[in-house]
Amino acid sequence: MSSPRLSLKIAALGAALCAVGPASAAVLVYGDQDLLGTGDYGGADPTAGATLEGLAAGAVTLGSNAYGHGYPFTPAVGDFPGTDQIYVGSVQTGGSDGYSASPRLNGPQVVSLDYAALHGVGTKITSLTLGIAADDFQYPAYVLAPFVATVNGVQNAALTQILNQVNLGGPQELFLTVGIDTAQLSPNDVLTLSINATGDGGDGWAVDFFTVGVTTAPVPLPAAVWLFGSALAGLGALRRRV
Repeated sequence: MSSPRLSLKIAALGAALCAVGPASAAVLVYGDQDLLGTGDYGGADPTAGATLEGLAAGAVTLGSNAYGHGYPFTPAVGDFPGTDQIYVGSVQTGGSDGYSASPRLNGPQVVSLDYAALHGVGTKITSLTLGIAADDFQYPAYVLAPFVATVNGVQNAALTQILNQVNLGGPQELFLTVGIDTAQLSPNDVLTLSINATGDGGDGWAVDFFTVGVTTAPVPLPAAVWLFGSALAGLGALRRRV
């Protein structure tokens, strides 16, 4: 016959473990989805076809459609920093296409994406998926040297590769996502992304908006761990009294 004291300890342990919460997934959007301030997507979802959360590290997906638009454009007041802005390489002095002759900033394009709202107490991040509404990336057609992308100061091979492969052929936007290695994440839940075009000459690029999708799993809270040990100790003591 079970002891009332043992039953109470087991009940307390169960309540504490349940409080940790289930696994979850969520996505944040950074910036306006307004085709770089030039219009809209005609009622379509620019992220359609791409995976917004749950990608394994190094995995890449692309949106179903690319969207053409006019230029030049500049950020509006209140736009998320780094969006709706034409960039060129950090050492660029000349140009070979329209963006490089438009209002522009020399790279690198550096953005900080705070995803702390997706990472609750008592959870660990099991995957992080970065989304980029990439515009006018045209290596090697007009951008004469490759793009380089880093995440938290470390070059990201998968993102660098896809930015050099999409070759959008003009002022067109295509949404893409890439899975980020969780070992490279910062403990402050801020992802710092840098994109630059190496070399001199060539064209520019821009980003309409970014997304971060996070999946999390529960981890034992300190109180749950303490109660687990306490319950085991109580169980042992009760067994010795039998």
